Amino acid sequence: MKFEDIDLISALQQITDIHTEHYKEDFELDRKLLQSLAASDYSEDKHLLWMSRPSGTYLLREREVYIEDTFENKTWEFYHDQTGDPILAYSVEITGTRDGTVIGNLIELDYAAHVDRMKQLTVEIDKAAVTFSDGSTYYLPFKTYRRDAAELEEAHGKICSVGFLPESEQELAMILRRERFKASYHAQPGNIEEHIHQLAVRHGKAEEMLEVLPLSAQTAYNEVKEAHPDSIVCFAQNGYFEIYGEDAKKAAPVLGSKLLTKELEGCGKVSVTGFRQEQWVAKAKKLWERGNDVYLTQAGPDGKQEVVKDLRAEDFIPVSMVMGMDGKTVRVESVDFAANDVRLTDITDPKQPRTIHEAPAIVRLYVEEAPTENLWAALDRKHGNDQPQHSVLAKLKRCKAEAEKDAPKPKLEKKPKSKEMEI
Repeated sequence: MKFEDIDLISALQQITDIHTEHYKEDFELDRKLLQSLAASDYSEDKHLLWMSRPSGTYLLREREVYIEDTFENKTWEFYHDQTGDPILAYSVEITGTRDGTVIGNLIELDYAAHVDRMKQLTVEIDKAAVTFSDGSTYYLPFKTYRRDAAELEEAHGKICSVGFLPESEQELAMILRRERFKASYHAQPGNIEEHIHQLAVRHGKAEEMLEVLPLSAQTAYNEVKEAHPDSIVCFAQNGYFEIYGEDAKKAAPVLGSKLLTKELEGCGKVSVTGFRQEQWVAKAKKLWERGNDVYLTQAGPDGKQEVVKDLRAEDFIPVSMVMGMDGKTVRVESVDFAANDVRLTDITDPKQPRTIHEAPAIVRLYVEEAPTENLWAALDRKHGNDQPQHSVLAKLKRCKAEAEKDAPKPKLEKKPKSKEMEI
């Protein structure tokens, strides 16, 4: 989720209060750094990465995170590689100040995925830019900069700051530009108050609170549901796919989610359950593998509903599909999701077919591994597009008959009429 034009310090403070149990005072350092960087003229000071841990927080310059062996780089990696701490991570962009308030954008990150990707993109350090109290700056080899800088302190005063320069500044700039664009492009716009409230709910520090479903959304949902009456319709709202009414009652036990009540604009209430939008692949599959048709929809750029995914129960394990299973060749005969049973025929030896039974979840694994042409062949048979099968002898007879039919008939010579026939 992306939260734009917000009070950064207030938002991060609230997230810290919810998620960080110990060493909350770490955020005071983050607060001061944010205020200091907001006044900086250096563009890279505006792009940061922030994490909230159960025991403390960190605010790091994004540029240094992507430079190998810096403090920022090692810190960002450490809590992924060396601990099992639950981490809340965000990309922070300072856009300015307003009446003394630091304003900017937050993008919620998948911390583990971000670290894994960052490791593949880091660049090596070439030099360290060391600035002393007399204002002079020296560019020293990274491997020896501490020793070299200590020797320069006597002549130039104490070290004021140290910056790290990569082997290729151009390469680093390209990496940062690309990663920032990707993060912003793929993030869905969200409401920071709603995001913070949901965090509080997950941490048991607030009651679940659902926004009222607007009339326009009700109309859009009803149109989708009328078009797909037999599907569990998952309707995108406020960063979630929400499921309403009888669909919600059916879906909640499968998803392991709460069944709540949502207010409808105008009047009335409706049962609701659901899941976060970024979880749709796993959650939709859970519903699908229980034999449900599942239809996911969201508003497009023009405001009209567009399909995210349309899953049909009959396609989970196509009837008549032929595939390999544990060294055998089997054909799917029927699928009974309620009984958790798939009836198959072992046709490895066509002369001695044998009926076997297996759970849908197991059979689905073999369906996913089967050659694509087998799947399409099964679907063609299902839709009645298959042709009757004939034995080799029957095919030969048919070909012979067609050849005789198409062959030109021999012309018979006419015999002269007898005298008896002449008039």
